[in-house]
Amino acid sequence: MSQETTESRSFDQIVKGDVSIKKLSEHRYRITFSKIGKFLMYQVWDKDNVNLNKKREVGYVSAKKWVKEIKKYNEELEDNDKPLFTPTTIMETEDDCVYAFVIHKAYLNSHDQVVFTVSTKEISLQNNTSKKLVRLPCGKCNNVRFDIDFTFSNLEDWVTLFEK
Repeated sequence: MSQETTESRSFDQIVKGDVSIKKLSEHRYRITFSKIGKFLMYQVWDKDNVNLNKKREVGYVSAKKWVKEIKKYNEELEDNDKPLFTPTTIMETEDDCVYAFVIHKAYLNSHDQVVFTVSTKEISLQNNTSKKLVRLPCGKCNNVRFDIDFTFSNLEDWVTLFEK
């Protein structure tokens, strides 16, 4: 696969896990995973490239590898005075409650757990959308599903990160 073809690919991702959510301020939360699955990454449809849509890549990336790549990507953006990658994320709990936020930081803590620092401030609710969408539940939640935006276009070939 050529680098040129890969660069125009865009991926979304899904991950599930058990989390603890702590409110840090009015719009900021820390989400710590006590258990996390692999990130399922799937190539999204490209409105401008029929050839990319013919064979869409799908694969798994380990959580640790995903966090390291996000950190590396944001360091590259920062070095080039570009806005950091802060993906819009939809979180769904076991009881089918849905929440929206932006991931500002993803890292591994001293216990090697994946941690997201997130914000609801950037989420603009339209029409009659409930304000509950931006009030994350604090405490422990199991089997939480995260649907995370993914729009890297100049990152290294993510397909090489897929686990074989």
